[in-house]
Amino acid sequence: MELRSLFTRLATCALLTASVAANAAVITVDNTDAGFTSSGLNFSTYEPGYFGANYMADTRNSVGDFGMWDPTGDSDWVAGIWKVEMMWTSGNTRANNAAVTVDSGSSTASLVINQLLNGTVWNDLGEYSFDLSGASVMIDDSNSTSGQNIIADAVRFTFVSANPAAPTNVPAPGTVLVLLGAAAAVFRLRRK
Repeated sequence: MELRSLFTRLATCALLTASVAANAAVITVDNTDAGFTSSGLNFSTYEPGYFGANYMADTRNSVGDFGMWDPTGDSDWVAGIWKVEMMWTSGNTRANNAAVTVDSGSSTASLVINQLLNGTVWNDLGEYSFDLSGASVMIDDSNSTSGQNIIADAVRFTFVSANPAAPTNVPAPGTVLVLLGAAAAVFRLRRK
């Protein structure tokens, strides 16, 4: 009976910690967070549907404007495969060809996104294998045509799996919680 009770407690701890780990494996970097840097962008609340307190827009017909999101300062960041999503607001002056660069720390991927479409929702940019440091997503106006502007609001990183090439001494998000929950259950059983 004690063994059955132990397994019940372990399963309960595992479910609770898996729930916490699943929530901890999502990192959202907003344009007002420490992980965001920009040049040539201005705060705005003109169009509704932004994430957080506001969003940033570049000055139309200017060159060299960019916004960059870096998730590596978050305590939940680990090397591995992460799903990347971007949010922007809708508007008829949005760039239909905004340049986005995903830097994994060891390689880069270049994308072109149409910010005239799918505003105010999370837009899937793909899954990428990120290093422990040096990861970022950048949007810039290098492709934008006259009269269009890029929008920098928020980028969401969702942990998918450990990277086989990642260091094995770095646990995936939530691993320590599962181990601590199991150790606590065993300790309580031994005290009885």
